[in-house]
Amino acid sequence: MTNGSTRHYAADEIVAPALIALKVWYDEARGDKAMAGFDALPEPHALPGPADLAILEVAGDGRYAYLAMGEQYRRTAALKPDADGVTRETRPVVRQHLDLALEQREAFHVSITRWDGPRILQYDRLILPLTDAGGEVSHLLVGEVFLRVAKPG
Repeated sequence: MTNGSTRHYAADEIVAPALIALKVWYDEARGDKAMAGFDALPEPHALPGPADLAILEVAGDGRYAYLAMGEQYRRTAALKPDADGVTRETRPVVRQHLDLALEQREAFHVSITRWDGPRILQYDRLILPLTDAGGEVSHLLVGEVFLRVAKPG
């Protein structure tokens, strides 16, 4: 979907207060640059916003390796390390979101509703690209917040 010359792939409005706080940090960290630098990233526990964060390294081969992830993120993602001990993102929809953030080179937000057996899960995902010293996207910071867990009917 396009709006003038700007391309939008997902919901533009972030509603979860924790993700708003994370986006405010990102905007302040990037200043007048298009993206914040990976070197501006404090320890994950020092970041404002959700406790459910992950930091991924962008590999040249299109794979995303997890450098760090919160316990809740680890549980909900149900990811396991590969034979080499590295945990990589393998879920097709999440990989698509990561690819879009990388392609757009800007914050990417999406609101998701998923039916999981007898429950309906609603959550927001915010993906923030981080650059290396050369200005290339080297890492992605991902925050997720569950908005609602409900049973249909």
